[in-house]
Amino acid sequence: MAGCGGGSSSGGPQDAFIGRWFQESPNPTDPTATGFTLNCTDPNFPDFAGTHALLVWPTLIFEHGTLTDLAETSGNCSPLNYDVMGKSATVPHPDPYLDSDPGCVIPFTIPNPAMAGATLQAIVILTPAEGAMWSFMLLDTKGTGGVPQARLTGSATGHLAAQDGMGGVIESNPDCTYAGMDTYFRLTQP
Repeated sequence: MAGCGGGSSSGGPQDAFIGRWFQESPNPTDPTATGFTLNCTDPNFPDFAGTHALLVWPTLIFEHGTLTDLAETSGNCSPLNYDVMGKSATVPHPDPYLDSDPGCVIPFTIPNPAMAGATLQAIVILTPAEGAMWSFMLLDTKGTGGVPQARLTGSATGHLAAQDGMGGVIESNPDCTYAGMDTYFRLTQP
């Protein structure tokens, strides 16, 4: 049943993924460092020009899914669902819950250029590209104390949308690219 979605509630290969995972910073002196970057070129979003490190998932929480093997429920960027094949859990295309491209929404604020100190509401919609293999892979190596480790890797389109301060909305064109890799250790299990 692995890789077909909707795995059993226990005893299957998805159990190796179930639990809470914490990101291990790639920089020992900066606990918020990440291997993922957001690269934007749209001049309407000058605060995002160029490439910026962006940690979206400091924690990942995997639970048994209904239509997929796993559901990631941390709330950092929900919903992304995964199917398990061997030691990898990969986001399926299309998402079986939405019957469309998989994706998740991250709300944030940006400075309001018209009013010093004020902010505007914004979102980024991350959409893993088909074939980009957005996946969470179990590693053969163990972390400190023998804890299981895994790696989140892939690339996604980052569509930005924000209030323009005049009652309208501006959207990125072209969209940004979000890509990279981070290592995680498993803190809890079922």
